[in-house]
Amino acid sequence: MERRIFSEHVVTPEGLFRAEVTVRDGAILAIEPARSASVGVEDWGADWLVPGLVDIHTDNLERHYQPRPGALWDAYGAALAHDGQCASAGITTVLDSLSLHGMKDGLDRKASLGPMIAAMDQATADVALRAEHLLHLRCEVTNPELLDLLEPHADHARLRLLSVMDHTPGQRQTTDVAGLRTRLLAGGHSEKEAQEFLVQQHQGRDPSVAHDNRRSVVAIAREFGVPLCAHDDATVAHVDEAHADGCVIAEFPVTLEAARASRDYGMMICMGGPNFVRGSSHSGNLSARVCAEEDMLDILASDYVPLSMLRSAFMLIDRFGWAPEKALATVAVNPARSVGLTDRGEIAPGQRADLIRVRRGADGWPVPGEVWREGLRVA
Repeated sequence: MERRIFSEHVVTPEGLFRAEVTVRDGAILAIEPARSASVGVEDWGADWLVPGLVDIHTDNLERHYQPRPGALWDAYGAALAHDGQCASAGITTVLDSLSLHGMKDGLDRKASLGPMIAAMDQATADVALRAEHLLHLRCEVTNPELLDLLEPHADHARLRLLSVMDHTPGQRQTTDVAGLRTRLLAGGHSEKEAQEFLVQQHQGRDPSVAHDNRRSVVAIAREFGVPLCAHDDATVAHVDEAHADGCVIAEFPVTLEAARASRDYGMMICMGGPNFVRGSSHSGNLSARVCAEEDMLDILASDYVPLSMLRSAFMLIDRFGWAPEKALATVAVNPARSVGLTDRGEIAPGQRADLIRVRRGADGWPVPGEVWREGLRVA
């Protein structure tokens, strides 16, 4: 099946063009400059034609599995709801990021890991999903049970990324424990609730296992050929270790010093879309906008708001003066290439026909009007 689309704003690797894009058998066949739509060509007018987004870090599946603290949803239904939200935001490839540690807002991540993976596997087999769902396992190195959770999934067909992290209060993301307490209180938590949260963050952790766990995760990544990601690095020493371990992505560095050191090693720097849109990190760490200003922003992930990716890319164009192809690369081709996906992320011949029709709304908001995956409309 062949279809041809005209847009005044087609974002290609070479720049922004008025062009006709030909799609055949789920792939992009050709891009041809055009002043207006030819006869028989779909006319998208001033709406933008951009590549489908690739999200390498999102907590969104967990949020649908437990929509309220203590209230679990059916895992298959959670998979469908999460998928629908991603697709409607223009995300055509998503790495569901599941944490291998403890409790979060009452969610037992150990108990929920298997059901969430199995539900997404079944939904994939049922061809019930709109986006393609891959897997990102987040490895908390202080968890004594880490390897028991990781090893059964090390050879999973959908596994595309492993990350090493330590969220113990006083480390990396939460170096300033007093500041974390202040933010919790400012957010409406009582003193008792803030204290209980901090105590909970220490539960199930044993710092003495961190070194050996990290070495094991690195070995598994190498054995199975899975890209490795460093999470929340704060110092040059952290980055030196990440480089020695073979990390190819610096995910959410918490200081500009760590971001610069990561760039010097050639790692791709990934920041959160909500951080960028809001203008600051929710935990008081490095702003994604500072990374953009320093030209050290390679990848934007949705983190916890799927629509933040497309919004961030257009803010880079409108407010930071980035070329459209460079801005869209942060949410499409760069994340795709960072995890070894070479068949998507660009509007170029031979690439998958993962496409978004974007119209501009109030205040420049990019609104996904149509979303296509491999030439088929999914949203």
